[in-house]
This record gives sequence, structure tokens and C-alpha cells, in this order.
Amino acid sequence: MSSNPRTFRTPVRLIVSVEAATVAAVDDLMAGGSHHRHRNRSEFVRLAIERELARCRGDDFRAR
Repeated sequence: MSSNPRTFRTPVRLIVSVEAATVAAVDDLMAGGSHHRHRNRSEFVRLAIERELARCRGDDFRAR
């Protein structure tokens, strides 16, 4: 998995819908002075997806 979104060889746009409260929570987290600061929402979501995939693989997730 890529750690830099600018180096994707075959980028694909993914559109997701989430609750407004979730977006507000992400925005609050990004605006805070904590170490969880991200550049934008899409980077936050991309990293969350990659973390979830890694976690699922640890639970015998079978990648296709």
C-alpha cells in the first residue's frame, strides 16, 4: 500500500457517503493540535481504509 498518494501508479477515485456527524468529527480531529493532523479528509479516509484492510488481514481476511 502506498504511503504517498501522489505516487499512485493506477489511481482510482472512490466516492463514499458518511453521516454529517462523522465528517464533523474528522474535521474536528484534523483542526485540533494533536498528532492526528492530516492534510485533508480524503487522505484521512485513505489511511483509515488501509488500516482497516491491514486489520482484517490479521483476522484471516483473504485478499483476492
